[in-house]
Amino acid sequence: MNISAITPDTAQKASDIGASARNYRPRLSFYHASGKGSGSAARFEVVPTCGDREGAVFLTLAQQKSVATGSAELGNRQYATFDWTNRVTVKLNFSDLCQMLPVFKGQAATIADGKGLYHDSGHTTTLINLTRQPDPHIGLALEVSRRGKAESEAAVRTRIVFNSAEAFGLGAVLEQVLGLLAFGIPSDAFYTPSPAPVEAEPAAR
Repeated sequence: MNISAITPDTAQKASDIGASARNYRPRLSFYHASGKGSGSAARFEVVPTCGDREGAVFLTLAQQKSVATGSAELGNRQYATFDWTNRVTVKLNFSDLCQMLPVFKGQAATIADGKGLYHDSGHTTTLINLTRQPDPHIGLALEVSRRGKAESEAAVRTRIVFNSAEAFGLGAVLEQVLGLLAFGIPSDAFYTPSPAPVEAEPAAR
Protein backbone atom coordinates (compact mmCIF):
# COMPACT_ATOMS: atom_id res chain seq x y z
CA MET A 1 0.00 0.00 0.00
CA ASN A 2 1.31 3.45 -0.91
CA ILE A 3 0.15 6.46 1.09
CA SER A 4 1.04 9.80 -0.41
CA ALA A 5 2.78 12.41 1.69
CA ILE A 6 0.64 15.06 3.36
CA THR A 7 1.57 18.44 1.94
CA PRO A 8 0.08 21.86 2.84
CA ASP A 9 -2.06 21.64 -0.30
CA THR A 10 -3.47 18.21 0.52
CA ALA A 11 -4.00 19.19 4.15
CA GLN A 12 -5.95 22.30 3.08
CA LYS A 13 -7.98 20.21 0.63
CA ALA A 14 -8.75 17.70 3.37
CA SER A 15 -9.80 20.51 5.70
CA ASP A 16 -12.11 21.98 3.06
CA ILE A 17 -13.67 18.59 2.29
CA GLY A 18 -14.08 17.86 5.99
CA ALA A 19 -15.83 21.18 6.56
CA SER A 20 -18.07 20.56 3.54
CA ALA A 21 -18.98 17.11 4.83
CA ARG A 22 -19.85 18.40 8.29
CA ASN A 23 -21.97 21.19 6.80
CA TYR A 24 -23.93 18.83 4.56
CA ARG A 25 -27.49 19.12 5.95
CA PRO A 26 -30.13 18.58 3.24
CA ARG A 27 -33.75 19.49 4.02
CA LEU A 28 -37.16 18.35 2.84
CA SER A 29 -40.22 20.45 3.72
CA PHE A 30 -43.99 20.02 3.50
CA TYR A 31 -46.43 22.93 3.78
CA HIS A 32 -50.09 22.13 4.40
CA ALA A 33 -52.01 25.38 4.74
CA SER A 34 -55.78 25.54 5.16
CA GLY A 35 -58.28 28.33 4.55
CA LYS A 36 -59.22 28.20 8.24
CA GLY A 37 -55.65 28.71 9.44
CA SER A 38 -55.51 25.26 11.07
CA GLY A 39 -52.78 23.81 8.83
CA SER A 40 -49.22 22.88 9.66
CA ALA A 41 -45.77 22.40 8.15
CA ALA A 42 -43.08 19.77 8.58
CA ARG A 43 -39.35 19.91 7.85
CA PHE A 44 -36.89 17.03 7.86
CA GLU A 45 -33.19 17.94 8.12
CA VAL A 46 -30.56 15.22 7.69
CA VAL A 47 -27.32 15.46 9.66
CA PRO A 48 -25.13 12.54 8.50
CA THR A 49 -22.68 10.74 10.75
CA CYS A 50 -19.30 12.41 10.17
CA GLY A 51 -16.11 11.76 12.10
CA ASP A 52 -17.03 11.72 15.79
CA ARG A 53 -20.45 13.30 15.18
CA GLU A 54 -23.44 10.98 15.47
CA GLY A 55 -25.97 11.31 12.67
CA ALA A 56 -29.66 12.11 13.07
CA VAL A 57 -32.73 13.48 11.34
CA PHE A 58 -34.21 16.61 12.92
CA LEU A 59 -37.98 16.75 12.50
CA THR A 60 -39.53 20.18 12.97
CA LEU A 61 -43.27 20.88 13.05
CA ALA A 62 -44.94 24.31 13.00
CA GLN A 63 -48.57 25.36 13.19
CA GLN A 64 -50.06 27.64 10.55
CA LYS A 65 -49.86 31.30 11.56
CA SER A 66 -51.89 33.12 8.90
CA VAL A 67 -54.07 32.30 5.92
CA ALA A 68 -53.41 33.30 2.33
CA THR A 69 -54.89 36.65 1.31
CA GLY A 70 -55.11 38.87 -1.76
CA SER A 71 -55.06 37.96 -5.43
CA ALA A 72 -52.23 36.72 -7.61
CA GLU A 73 -53.84 38.42 -10.63
CA LEU A 74 -53.73 41.81 -8.89
CA GLY A 75 -50.17 41.27 -7.70
CA ASN A 76 -50.98 41.46 -3.98
CA ARG A 77 -51.05 37.77 -3.15
CA GLN A 78 -49.91 36.99 0.41
CA TYR A 79 -49.15 33.35 1.05
CA ALA A 80 -49.95 31.50 4.26
CA THR A 81 -47.28 31.68 6.95
CA PHE A 82 -46.24 29.24 9.66
CA ASP A 83 -45.17 29.83 13.26
CA TRP A 84 -41.57 28.63 13.11
CA THR A 85 -40.76 30.67 16.24
CA ASN A 86 -42.84 28.29 18.37
CA ARG A 87 -41.85 25.21 16.45
CA VAL A 88 -41.42 21.75 17.95
CA THR A 89 -38.20 19.94 16.99
CA VAL A 90 -37.32 16.33 17.74
CA LYS A 91 -34.15 14.38 17.01
CA LEU A 92 -34.68 11.03 15.29
CA ASN A 93 -31.82 8.55 15.42
CA PHE A 94 -31.24 5.32 13.48
CA SER A 95 -33.45 3.27 15.81
CA ASP A 96 -36.30 5.80 15.64
CA LEU A 97 -36.33 5.69 11.83
CA CYS A 98 -36.30 1.88 11.88
CA GLN A 99 -39.50 1.97 13.96
CA MET A 100 -41.16 4.53 11.67
CA LEU A 101 -40.33 2.91 8.33
CA PRO A 102 -42.68 -0.12 8.70
CA VAL A 103 -45.58 2.36 8.93
CA PHE A 104 -44.39 4.24 5.83
CA LYS A 105 -44.06 0.92 3.96
CA GLY A 106 -47.50 -0.32 4.97
CA GLN A 107 -46.15 -3.13 7.18
CA ALA A 108 -47.64 -1.63 10.36
CA ALA A 109 -50.59 0.64 11.14
CA THR A 110 -48.76 2.67 13.77
CA ILE A 111 -45.53 2.76 15.78
CA ALA A 112 -45.22 0.11 18.51
CA ASP A 113 -48.97 -0.70 18.44
CA GLY A 114 -49.90 2.91 19.09
CA LYS A 115 -47.39 3.50 21.89
CA GLY A 116 -45.22 5.70 19.66
CA LEU A 117 -41.67 6.88 20.27
CA TYR A 118 -40.96 8.25 23.74
CA HIS A 119 -38.17 10.80 24.17
CA ASP A 120 -37.25 12.03 27.62
CA SER A 121 -34.97 15.00 28.35
CA GLY A 122 -34.10 16.92 31.45
CA HIS A 123 -37.00 19.35 31.07
CA THR A 124 -39.54 17.78 28.71
CA THR A 125 -41.11 14.53 27.60
CA THR A 126 -41.99 14.04 23.94
CA LEU A 127 -44.21 11.45 22.25
CA ILE A 128 -43.94 10.91 18.49
CA ASN A 129 -46.50 8.84 16.64
CA LEU A 130 -47.09 7.94 13.02
CA THR A 131 -50.45 6.39 12.17
CA ARG A 132 -51.94 5.11 8.92
CA GLN A 133 -55.43 6.55 8.57
CA PRO A 134 -58.10 5.41 6.09
CA ASP A 135 -60.39 8.41 6.38
CA PRO A 136 -61.44 11.16 6.03
CA HIS A 137 -58.23 11.56 4.00
CA ILE A 138 -56.15 8.48 3.21
CA GLY A 139 -52.53 8.94 4.28
CA LEU A 140 -50.23 9.03 7.31
CA ALA A 141 -50.79 11.23 10.34
CA LEU A 142 -47.60 12.36 12.11
CA GLU A 143 -48.13 13.80 15.57
CA VAL A 144 -45.67 15.19 18.10
CA SER A 145 -46.79 15.94 21.65
CA ARG A 146 -44.43 17.63 24.12
CA ARG A 147 -44.98 18.43 27.78
CA GLY A 148 -42.73 20.28 30.19
CA LYS A 149 -42.01 18.56 33.49
CA ALA A 150 -43.13 21.60 35.49
CA GLU A 151 -46.79 21.24 36.53
CA SER A 152 -47.61 24.72 35.22
CA GLU A 153 -46.53 23.88 31.66
CA ALA A 154 -49.24 22.79 29.24
CA ALA A 155 -48.67 20.16 26.58
CA VAL A 156 -47.96 21.29 23.00
CA ARG A 157 -49.33 19.07 20.22
CA THR A 158 -48.69 19.47 16.50
CA ARG A 159 -50.02 17.23 13.75
CA ILE A 160 -49.64 16.93 9.98
CA VAL A 161 -51.19 14.43 7.57
CA PHE A 162 -49.21 13.28 4.53
CA ASN A 163 -51.23 12.13 1.55
CA SER A 164 -50.45 8.78 -0.09
CA ALA A 165 -47.97 10.22 -2.59
CA GLU A 166 -46.13 12.27 0.06
CA ALA A 167 -45.99 9.30 2.42
CA PHE A 168 -44.55 7.07 -0.33
CA GLY A 169 -41.84 9.58 -1.24
CA LEU A 170 -40.97 10.44 2.35
CA GLY A 171 -40.69 6.79 3.32
CA ALA A 172 -38.43 6.12 0.33
CA VAL A 173 -35.98 8.93 1.14
CA LEU A 174 -35.91 8.17 4.87
CA GLU A 175 -35.00 4.57 4.05
CA GLN A 176 -32.04 5.88 2.03
CA VAL A 177 -31.06 8.13 4.96
CA LEU A 178 -30.39 5.08 7.15
CA GLY A 179 -27.05 4.60 5.40
CA LEU A 180 -26.00 8.18 6.20
CA LEU A 181 -26.85 7.67 9.88
CA ALA A 182 -25.19 4.27 10.12
CA PHE A 183 -22.00 4.78 8.13
CA GLY A 184 -21.92 8.51 7.43
CA ILE A 185 -19.77 10.33 4.92
CA PRO A 186 -15.97 10.82 4.87
CA SER A 187 -14.67 13.75 6.89
CA ASP A 188 -11.19 13.98 5.34
CA ALA A 189 -9.21 13.24 2.21
CA PHE A 190 -5.75 12.49 3.67
CA TYR A 191 -5.63 9.08 2.07
CA THR A 192 -4.96 9.15 -1.66
CA PRO A 193 -4.97 5.72 -3.33
CA SER A 194 -1.99 4.94 -5.47
CA PRO A 195 -2.58 4.66 -9.23
CA ALA A 196 -3.42 1.25 -10.67
CA PRO A 197 -0.34 -0.73 -11.72
CA VAL A 198 0.50 -0.76 -15.43
CA GLU A 199 1.25 -4.12 -16.97
CA ALA A 200 4.76 -4.36 -18.43
CA GLU A 201 5.07 -4.86 -22.13
CA PRO A 202 6.23 -8.39 -23.02
CA ALA A 203 9.91 -8.57 -23.80
CA ALA A 204 10.79 -8.69 -27.51
CA ARG A 205 11.96 -12.07 -28.69
